[in-house]
Amino acid sequence: MVKGTLGIVGCPILEDEIVYSLSTEKEEKNLYVVDTPPAGTLKKKLELKGIPFTLIDEWDFNNGYTDIDRDRGYNIVVIMNKLGLHVYPDVLRRTLEEQLRFLQNRFDVIALYYGMCGNAGWDVSKWASASLSAPVFVFRDKNGEVCDDCIGVAVGGHSRYCDFVKKYTGMFFVTPAIAGNWDEYSKELDFSKGFEIMDIHTVKEVFQLYGYKNAVKIDTGIGIKGEEFDNGCKKFSDVTGLEFITAEPGSVDLFPTEKLYNDAKETLNC
Repeated sequence: MVKGTLGIVGCPILEDEIVYSLSTEKEEKNLYVVDTPPAGTLKKKLELKGIPFTLIDEWDFNNGYTDIDRDRGYNIVVIMNKLGLHVYPDVLRRTLEEQLRFLQNRFDVIALYYGMCGNAGWDVSKWASASLSAPVFVFRDKNGEVCDDCIGVAVGGHSRYCDFVKKYTGMFFVTPAIAGNWDEYSKELDFSKGFEIMDIHTVKEVFQLYGYKNAVKIDTGIGIKGEEFDNGCKKFSDVTGLEFITAEPGSVDLFPTEKLYNDAKETLNC
């Protein structure tokens, strides 16, 4: 029987991976979700999956007040951050390091559901082993390399990502989470910001400027599906002007997602 507390810190674009990990977990667990605004869609997805959870007030959590008994069974606490952190890689890295320092004494182990998003060469697990009291795990591929971003996570890691980019060069990649969170995603990235001086004011004009013509639909199999996914892609296409093609079968690999959760959980058994 697993005993201890696993903290999950996640980006909304990788919430499907969090739900997948929690829905495939057979161990008896006490699941808690810190009630932050970015956790809204995660809560809905957990409810749709029939996964019971207890909400923790954000203020209470930040001030150390919770009803979690760390000596009672297997506890999982999920904390979702706002979407836009990855816009500026230095801000993402600094924010996560500060957050992990704050959380290190709250959990026995931490699983970071984040890509590195522009922080090439940053291995947060190695940083944590030298700087924190709790081990931190990130997405890794079959060669042990850190996954670059959410697309790297979806296609199975670094080497497979490189092959994927070569196959679909000059195209924009869309997963179910990106399609489902498009309104917030585009608002946070603010694609057209800074182009006003060039008389460019729309997302469609920005994509045209950079020569994008196609978007690649990557069906991970663990997010929105069917008509809902198609509608999200259509909305994306209407805004960007990009025409969708579908990634060929075999493009997706859930290995990094399964490895992240299993490695973090296994630490509690040691």
